[in-house]
Amino acid sequence: MINHLLHINHVCKQFGGNNAISNVSFSVDKNQIFGLIGPNGAGKTTLFNCITGFYHVTSGDIIFNNKKINNLRPDEVCHLGMARTWQRVKPLGSLTVLENVMIGGFSITNDTKEAQKIAMEQLQLVGLTDYASKTAGSLSIGLKKKLELARVLATRPKMLLLDEICGGLNKTETDTILAIIRDIRMKGATIVFIEHDMKAVTSLCDWIVVLNSGEKLAEGTPEEITRNPDVIAAYLGGVQNA
Repeated sequence: MINHLLHINHVCKQFGGNNAISNVSFSVDKNQIFGLIGPNGAGKTTLFNCITGFYHVTSGDIIFNNKKINNLRPDEVCHLGMARTWQRVKPLGSLTVLENVMIGGFSITNDTKEAQKIAMEQLQLVGLTDYASKTAGSLSIGLKKKLELARVLATRPKMLLLDEICGGLNKTETDTILAIIRDIRMKGATIVFIEHDMKAVTSLCDWIVVLNSGEKLAEGTPEEITRNPDVIAAYLGGVQNA
């Protein structure tokens, strides 16, 4: 596990008698862009919730930066250097864009001026500097996605978990987000990426794991995954024909 930043070891998550995640294992290397794909209901977001402390696993281990994090709270996971976005962006609409991002900054500093400095750096990175004084609720969905990204980046994470960050965006907006993600990786972060846009996934990711019905169906390079007959039958056929 020398180069692994995240190791998922035989993780299971049950809700009552339902196995949402069943015996899933994989590792994410440092500075990797790692794709997690599969049909709706495959367990992708549930696994994200387990990794980031919103759910506790039923069995198995989640190891981040050589530390077992199974039973930590989300804020404790964040302080270790892991942050996530959500499928549905929900900024604090009455606050300004800058204030929203400062909230992320306050996870690593108690100084208001320092939090503001951190926030402005992230707004510049995602291209929202000109919107700093606008209320977050007034932004378009594309700009809210950028705001969501800036807010989690303000925690200065070692690993960033992105849950359909391109969902609802047009091609131009998606291309902009992908360019930002590549820039984030160049600055040293590791990224785990849930996405249904296969062009985005294959252009961005170094390695991909496919979930289906809570189980790991396959893993490999983008080329290997797009040629895998089991993946095509379970997922890509429907995506490609949509």
